[in-house]
Amino acid sequence: MTFEEAQQPADSHPPDADARVAELEREVAQLKEAVVSHADVDRAVGVLIAVARISPADAFDVLREVLMRLNIKLRRVALLTVRWGQSGVLPVNVRTELYRHLCARSDVFEPGRGRPAGARTPASRADTCTR
Repeated sequence: MTFEEAQQPADSHPPDADARVAELEREVAQLKEAVVSHADVDRAVGVLIAVARISPADAFDVLREVLMRLNIKLRRVALLTVRWGQSGVLPVNVRTELYRHLCARSDVFEPGRGRPAGARTPASRADTCTR
């Protein structure tokens, strides 16, 4: 320790230390958000695995394809997918894309099958798989 450092009060910080603390706090907040988002995506993958009997990799690819096609964030697609698994309700544009990709990847997926009690039936011919 230099003489100048010894002369500083014990509770003072170098000027850049406060900026570094703020930067680390932002990073921690981002990491916490990433953990929550990852859990949402994992739940959505689980819904697609159960509904369409596809692999986890295929389920993630379906989510990715839907988000790219509709230009919405992965977490939003994941949250909508989980809600769909619980209630059978899904916005038409997301439902159309999701069904299209699930039909292409699954031999057993059939829109309208295995829906929760009270869920809506397919709204249009676009909500059916053509094989």
